[in-house]
Amino acid sequence: MALTFAVNTANANTLATPENDQAWSFSTDLGMDSLNISGLIVSSDFMALATDEGHQIQLFTRLKTNSGQLIWQPGQLISLDSSMAALNTELDIEGLAWQAPYLYAIGSHSVKRAKLKKNKSAKQNLKRLQTVSREPARQQLFRIELDRHYKAVKVESLSLAEELQNHATLGLFVGIPSKENGVDIEGLAIDVKGRLLVGFRGPVLRGNIATVLRLKLHKKKFKIKSVKTLYLPLAGRGIRGISEMEPGFLVLTGAVGDQDLSYQVILWNGEDALPSESASKTALRYLCDLPSSMGKPEGIQFLQKTATRIEFIIVQDGLKNGQPTVFSCAL
Repeated sequence: MALTFAVNTANANTLATPENDQAWSFSTDLGMDSLNISGLIVSSDFMALATDEGHQIQLFTRLKTNSGQLIWQPGQLISLDSSMAALNTELDIEGLAWQAPYLYAIGSHSVKRAKLKKNKSAKQNLKRLQTVSREPARQQLFRIELDRHYKAVKVESLSLAEELQNHATLGLFVGIPSKENGVDIEGLAIDVKGRLLVGFRGPVLRGNIATVLRLKLHKKKFKIKSVKTLYLPLAGRGIRGISEMEPGFLVLTGAVGDQDLSYQVILWNGEDALPSESASKTALRYLCDLPSSMGKPEGIQFLQKTATRIEFIIVQDGLKNGQPTVFSCAL
């Protein structure tokens, strides 16, 4: 008999409650693509937003009006590609994580297949169908050192391509387009020990299992020291975002491709949840589904937890400035 294990969905289909459909406003227009926000970090002093188009991350500082309204003032626009071709570079940044003094950003590490078009001939569409694009620019993890004024003073990068290629499970999916259940990184977080948690939207493995790579870095140089693989059964969904909280993490989940699946928020204790006879039944806890939207939820930021509820911010690809919205779910 096959072993099955899934997120506790006793309260499945509980909708998150929107508390504020415009969590903040901006003093001026963003300096980067405002319709493709893919990740965020919000601290008490600054905020960072990422877009999956182009090659930039924008930092913000807080402003407060006399009425107490929170406004973010766009600050430094960090270019992650200093080459002459930067204007045309798409790094596909999908996740951000912060632990002073470092801001981390990660690309999807994915490949893509050209879309078929109705105004093309069968021969042209066949060629498009047979073409898979591998873009090294997408295969980067960045570490950005910020000074006490939240200005970037150093940008370093490395690639997870070799780690993925040599991975016993993920290596089999490296050359498959992301929307076809290939490798697609979208979540990034950092634990109290400074280990990075890299969450995969795809592939979703048999048993409806998603993957997280936990990376331990060298202390004195930006280099991977060790990698541990964690497996999360997420009801057929992949990871769209991860945010630290105390204790554990909030995980935003959604479909690998265009499947008709809701976006869910899961509470995770940070432990491996691979199905087994000794697997913890409390590693994952379903919290709520997000209401349907015209956008695609891609970033999550934990705000606060009370005895009965948990609050977080969601930003969405396809909506202006990500339309940052505060939601709450019952615990």
